[in-house]
This record gives sequence, C-alpha cells and structure tokens, in this order.
Amino acid sequence: MLLIIESLLTEDFVTLRLKLAIVSIMWLLVAIAISLDLISGWRKAKERGEQRTSYGLRRTVTKAVLYYALMLFAFMFDCIGMFFYAEPYITLIAAAFLIFIEAKSILEKAHEKDKKKIGRSLEELTVIFENKDDLIKGITEIVKKQLKAPEEKNEKDR
Repeated sequence: MLLIIESLLTEDFVTLRLKLAIVSIMWLLVAIAISLDLISGWRKAKERGEQRTSYGLRRTVTKAVLYYALMLFAFMFDCIGMFFYAEPYITLIAAAFLIFIEAKSILEKAHEKDKKKIGRSLEELTVIFENKDDLIKGITEIVKKQLKAPEEKNEKDR
C-alpha cells in the first residue's frame, strides 16, 4: 500500500506501473506453476489408472489459497520496504520459492509413485514366494491387502 501511496503522491505513475507489473508477473508465474503441478498429477494418475477425485482438486485449491496468502504478505512487506529498497524483492523471493516447490513436486511425484508401485509389487511377489506351496493362499492374502488399502485410505481422508 505504501508503494501505491508514495507513487501517487509523487505522481510517478511509470514506476508504479513497472513495480505492479513485476508483482503481477510473479503472481502469474506462481499460478502457472500450480497449474503445471495439477496437470502433471492428473496426467500421472491417468497413466496409472488411478481415480482422479475431487479430493486432489480440493488440495490444489487449498494450496493455491495458502500460496497466494504468502504472496500477499510478501507484497505487503514490499510495500513497506519500498521506502528502503527500490524493487519488490520479497515478492520475487516468495515467488521463486513457491515455483521451486512446485517444480520439485512435479519431479518427485512420478518418481515417488513409481517407487511405491515397485515396492508394492515386490511385497506381493514376496507373499507369493512365501506361500509357493499353497499358491491360492498367497494370492488370497494379496487380494485381501488390496481390498483393505482403499478402506484404510478412506478412513484417513475422513
């Protein structure tokens, strides 16, 4: 706010537009990063044949609200700080941090889910080998575990 007030009082509209444009671009870049993460997660879930539910979308909305709250605080600090420094550095730092988090999330998701899937497959293979004499029993145990997994996940979501 002080940035706006100072620029209005000094009638320096060029500087005001430039600084607000920088802040707006940072906000837009954060929105693009959130969107890329959502698209990446949606695509990976589709590739794995996983359900794409409103739960994941709600998490994205919650994340966006938190991110933009941080961006708003960064902007407020920059408004106060404009008396001491010329550019919206706090907003730039906050945006860079959030974009880094989203980039890391995009790169981690695929890798982590693949690790979990491989781990689960190895567990299932171990169960089959442990019950090699009674193959039906081993397969039955695997099916029971798979049936319990969605129930446990639903309980955690509540």
